Amino acid sequence: MDRYLKYTLLGLVVVFVALPVLGIWMREPGQVEQEQANVMPAPLQSPITTIDIQDASMVLIPAGEFLQGSNSGAYNEKPEAIVFLDTFSIDKYEVTNRRYAEFVEQTGHRAPSSRYGGMDAFQRADLPVVYVSWSDAVAFCEWEGKSLPTEAEWEKAARGVVGMVWPWGDDGGSGLANIKGDQDGVKYTAHIGVFENDQSVYGVSDMAGNVREWVDDWYDQHAYRLRDGEKDIEPEERTTRVLRGGSWTDSLVNARTTARFKMLPRYRDTAIGFRCAKSGDSG
Repeated sequence: MDRYLKYTLLGLVVVFVALPVLGIWMREPGQVEQEQANVMPAPLQSPITTIDIQDASMVLIPAGEFLQGSNSGAYNEKPEAIVFLDTFSIDKYEVTNRRYAEFVEQTGHRAPSSRYGGMDAFQRADLPVVYVSWSDAVAFCEWEGKSLPTEAEWEKAARGVVGMVWPWGDDGGSGLANIKGDQDGVKYTAHIGVFENDQSVYGVSDMAGNVREWVDDWYDQHAYRLRDGEKDIEPEERTTRVLRGGSWTDSLVNARTTARFKMLPRYRDTAIGFRCAKSGDSG
């Protein structure tokens, strides 16, 4: 055996031995594609259990004053003010896939979908419906004989009359709501109502986490300086609607009851859903 052939064979032996050690090995056909297809697995539910609930129930919010806004918050949350609202009712839970599917079936409305795929982890019946635009949310609420809550209604239902920073109080903490991070045990959206701490003094659930929620109002960064808690005027130059509440993608800071966000009304996302409201007593 000449010297060149001997060194070549020796090199092949070294490579053959080293590959398993380095973790580099030929994969079975289709294994890479399968792993890529699984980049969005089902939500981690280990510490959380589902509960039997009536997902269309509503909560009565009595007439009266409440503290809206925050002088210590972002620029668009100032100034805080005492605002009076008449009695209204609001959905206890975010609208679920189950409720929305019935609406789609009976009306022929567009079903939530994404051209980018990855929706399987968000489509269980008791998860909040996502990938809905502002117009989709309005159409659903009208079908149920309701409407989207105003910003003021949403905030009062979330923080009560004394102005809590989060629905459960003024002290933050991990695992209290379905927000960004693994401490809560859920990777994406969670079944409605399972985060018992994420509940306002009125008993409205998931207002700090799970999904951000469309409300009725056009967005104005100076809105709190201009209006008294009622629906604002709709000037032609307004192009974005308001989103309220934190989501599974948000930090604890963004989950505060006074945090305000804006978005184009046609936008759809896996972190955006909604709930409905109704003037007066829902009964």
